Amino acid sequence: MTGDQPVSEGHGVVVLAAYRPDPELFAIQLRSIRDQTRGDFRCLIGADGGQEGVRALVAEIVGDDARFEVLGWDDNLGFYLNFERLLMAVPADAAWVALSDQDDRWYPDKLERLVPLLDDVALATGQARVISWPGEHEIRATTDKRVVPAEALLVQNQVTGAQTVFGRGLLDLALPFPRLHTITQLHDHWLAMCAVVTDGYQVVDAVVQDYIQHGGNIVGEVHRRHPRTPWGAVAVMRTLARDYEGGDSPRQVVAAAHAAGIGWRRLVVTELSRRRPSAVAVRALSHRIGHPGTLRAGGTVLRALRSADVTTGTALTLAAGLPGEVMASRRHPRPSRKHSGMNREGDHS
Repeated sequence: MTGDQPVSEGHGVVVLAAYRPDPELFAIQLRSIRDQTRGDFRCLIGADGGQEGVRALVAEIVGDDARFEVLGWDDNLGFYLNFERLLMAVPADAAWVALSDQDDRWYPDKLERLVPLLDDVALATGQARVISWPGEHEIRATTDKRVVPAEALLVQNQVTGAQTVFGRGLLDLALPFPRLHTITQLHDHWLAMCAVVTDGYQVVDAVVQDYIQHGGNIVGEVHRRHPRTPWGAVAVMRTLARDYEGGDSPRQVVAAAHAAGIGWRRLVVTELSRRRPSAVAVRALSHRIGHPGTLRAGGTVLRALRSADVTTGTALTLAAGLPGEVMASRRHPRPSRKHSGMNREGDHS
């Protein structure tokens, strides 16, 4: 609700994070947003570097449609912090927010279908059809996302940002984003956890968009490719340690594994405990995962292994410190230490 007005009756903001977009895919996405059957929104496009090129593309694709506005920045922060600064630009009078990637295709009734759900929950999301590009070969007919208990959601995210809408009020809890220098620091997982400890979230079975997979995806929805051998897992963690810890010594590999696995989850719970200490779900999560220095987090892994709400592969990769959320991606993001703004766990500056 926004005051006495249901969320669904207010206008919204679509926030789209852009980084060197492919012109053809960018055109498909922008036109699919422009042609929504529900059109009471502004679309804020955050150019994460290369703003003039993005401005030119937007002007070419949507012409003089005043709903589309480019917020350009010359610095490149990466998708996590780019979404954060976009969300900070959402005006206070907006009733709802929708997240968008730069290279998918929304179905015409996506907003019309999802936004009314926000009268009852903090966040709503749907399914996507996963297709390859070029060629538009169908990889999966649906992403099979679902509602799960808070602890299972903490272990395995069920909310894909590009398919998500949420009430503007969720930003009061979610901003600023917590900081941890790790590959599993994901904006949609954080927003999902904020939703589950407030008014909850809903996942509809309807497919609301095409999720396009190509060589430049940061996080994908193709079938997960967990390492098949212990040596493969070691190779993955050494790569992540070099990217996020500056080297691949045993100490640095352990640090990268901790951050990617339980470290990110513990930071999420720590931040929710600080921001919403009275929430029942937050207190339960705090008890389950424990504080730094305790062994209670091991119980979270064991429960994940036994839970029907968490896949065995994700539970095992969590236990090993592997980034289960991004093992499906064709490549993972390379962090920029100069601009990342990501700090060690516990440093939320």
